[in-house]
This record gives sequence, structure tokens and C-alpha cells, in this order.
Amino acid sequence: MTAVNFRFFDRANCPKELFEFRYAIYIEEMHRRQFYACHDTRTIIDPLDETGRQLVGFSGGEIVACVRANLLRDGPVGDYFGFYGMDRIDPASAMRSSICTRLMVRPDFRKTQTPIDIFKALYDFAIDNDVESSYMDCNAPLVRFFKKFGYQFLGVKTHAEYGDVSIMRLDHLDFERLVRIGSPFAEQASRALAARMPSITAAE
Repeated sequence: MTAVNFRFFDRANCPKELFEFRYAIYIEEMHRRQFYACHDTRTIIDPLDETGRQLVGFSGGEIVACVRANLLRDGPVGDYFGFYGMDRIDPASAMRSSICTRLMVRPDFRKTQTPIDIFKALYDFAIDNDVESSYMDCNAPLVRFFKKFGYQFLGVKTHAEYGDVSIMRLDHLDFERLVRIGSPFAEQASRALAARMPSITAAE
């Protein structure tokens, strides 16, 4: 299988094929209810795309995976702010947080390294951009998968499009825990911890 290369895009330079990929996965494959699906253009584009950072995986010139990160400091995240319980944390912490949505992997890549690699790329992005925590939701069968990364289960809520979903949160800066549980982020967390040690020592 051809290697997967990942690239970040903002709204201005995002390829239209990404929005077609979403439609193919959510509508044609999964038959999911989607408020923002356009059946004329066969695309899904929603308001969070305006400030979202799109991480897209390419293989053989085709899109095979994607996920979107919205940093709260870049703009509001609509109903997700309350849905993920971010209205209950202090404003400063909220501004150092992000949400993760629109995760999709093409069927023939789901049992490969791709689902892990796209999250590892997203973790690097978070560390590089001083994002301390990330929130997301998933269906119940995926809770165990994301817990292996270090995500913590916050509870179950009813999503307007997807029904009952599990709310998950990742503390990007809890490096020691990520290493201890053997998270796929462990190597990255170890490097980040080592890079911060000199500044911590100097402060002491």
C-alpha cells in the first residue's frame, strides 16, 4: 500500500476534494444525517471550516483520511463549546484548547497505520501551537481506541446529527501519563518533555 502523506490546509487553500471526500464517507457510505450536506455539489462544508485547520492524508494523489482541528483562539466553535463542557472551564484554559471533528478514513485504510498516524500528526500540531487540551466526540465502540491514546471519557451526550456520543478530552501536556500508559503519542511526549526540562530547571 502506498505511503500516506499528511498536509495541513486552512479554508483559503483547502482542496474541494476534501469536502467531496466527506460526502462520500458520511452520505454515500455511512448514510448519516448531515445538516450541511449539499446533494447538488456532493459536498459537506460547515461553518467551522472557516477557521478550521484541516489535516488531510494523501496516498497516490488521492485523499484517504482527514480530521479538522479548531483552535478556540481562532474563533468560536458554536454549539460545541457547551456540548463539550468547555463553558465550565476558565476562559484562559478554553483559549488554549481545541476541538477535533470530521475524522474520516477511507475504508481500505482503516485497518492500517493511517488512523494512528493522523492523530500523531495532530498531536505534533497541538504541541507546536501551544494547544494544551483537545475535545472530541465518538461513538461508543471507539472509546477504548481513543483511551489508548490518552483521551479521557467525560460522559455521554446526544448529538443533533449522530445521536448518543461519548465526549473525550486529551491533555496534551500530561507527558508523563502518556508515556506511562504507552500511548501512541509516547515518543512525541518524551521529546516534548525533554525539550521543556531545561526551562523548568532554570525556573527552579
